[in-house]
Amino acid sequence: MSMKASTLQISYLALLLVPPATLAQAQGFQFDGELSVTGRYFEEDGALAGQPDAGVSWITDARLSARTDLSFGRAEVELYNRTDSRTGTDRFDVTKAFVETNGPVRFLLGNDVVFWGVADSYNPTNIINQQDQFSGIGKESQIGQPMARVSFDTEQFGTFSFFGLIGFQEPAYWEEKTRLRFDTVPDGSRALFEGGERDFDFAFRNTNTVHLANGSLDYAISLFSGTSREPVYLPGCAFPAATVSEAACTAINTEVQATYEGLPSGGSGTAAEQVFNAVQPSTQAFLSGGNSTGSVPYYQELHQVGLGLAYASGDWLLKFEGAQRSTDHGDYFSGVIGAEYNFGDVFGQTGELRAGMEYIHDTRSNLHPTTIFDNDIYGSLRYDFNNAQGTSIALQGLLDTQTDGLVLGLEVASRLTDSTRVEFSSTFIDSDDPSDPLTALDNDDFHQLTFTLFF
Repeated sequence: MSMKASTLQISYLALLLVPPATLAQAQGFQFDGELSVTGRYFEEDGALAGQPDAGVSWITDARLSARTDLSFGRAEVELYNRTDSRTGTDRFDVTKAFVETNGPVRFLLGNDVVFWGVADSYNPTNIINQQDQFSGIGKESQIGQPMARVSFDTEQFGTFSFFGLIGFQEPAYWEEKTRLRFDTVPDGSRALFEGGERDFDFAFRNTNTVHLANGSLDYAISLFSGTSREPVYLPGCAFPAATVSEAACTAINTEVQATYEGLPSGGSGTAAEQVFNAVQPSTQAFLSGGNSTGSVPYYQELHQVGLGLAYASGDWLLKFEGAQRSTDHGDYFSGVIGAEYNFGDVFGQTGELRAGMEYIHDTRSNLHPTTIFDNDIYGSLRYDFNNAQGTSIALQGLLDTQTDGLVLGLEVASRLTDSTRVEFSSTFIDSDDPSDPLTALDNDDFHQLTFTLFF
């Protein structure tokens, strides 16, 4: 199956395999969803070319889910759409469209979203689904992944799951007019893949809970082999003008890919700089010309071993999440270690105050995908009122210990009725170190108000 196969065709394959007689025997469909409208106000004009000025963006998010019981299991479909009216950016995704059997051994076929991780700041083990880059900093939105999954439970060793991941779902890359983006604007139509197109990835996970001392330990051991979900952005022929032929554009990017794949480890400068210095002079001249040049996503082949640990004892929750990754440009480790403490009711009410801190460390080189999570400290303070409205207040902060880059967030949320919720949040970003990717977001402090209707 080609990566270029329609997502809808792959997503609905499983549903088409269900016999009509079985659908007729279904126990009835259950529908639910949510619709939210967000007014996001940016304090300053965009710092990057093409970005809009200070002002309000109206963002709508819609999710619709339907599920039904079948004679042998269940079926579920979930559709998601997100639109930014000011920039015109739109994203539609079939996040779920699968059938799954019941029984001691469960089989799933279709599109699904799978989350792996225990940390709050960053989840290095979470690799099954692509991350939607349209969501913005501090938001988690995963794209549906076509898959076949087999899972079963054991009494002593927990749950085992085996994944065959079909095709590769590219994210919706940011555009010039997108706020909360980094410097380069990728041409997703010209994405490059190590070894050519990838049609099949493999993953495995074992989860279990064991009693340990005076608490309980949840652990997750995982393996992944396939296409990395994080691209390296290389210079190349991008968004070509009519004066640049398709053959010439392809030849430029073919050389760029071969040059990158041949770079030795330990070089200085970013991957883009090393590639530019190593290509032939005629290609350097093309890339320097500024016409039909830009950023091209390149996806490495990756092998990953992951481990997640969460130990709860009394008011303490200790966490570790780490991934050891192997690529042709060297191995590296990404990990998070942290703790969370529940102070309980400190204000003489019915609420709970929780404080957490995590340290993030990453050893990747310049030839690997860029990350803002490399040597950072994350802290959070959250108070849940435990009232009928589900009111909460949260403060979060991320500090880069090498560049002093800082991200601060405040969030207040509460239900208005059983079916409506309101949330206010503010995000402040401060970084002026040219080596820190956060510097591109330095003008993107924003405040937003979101109303959500559940149905």
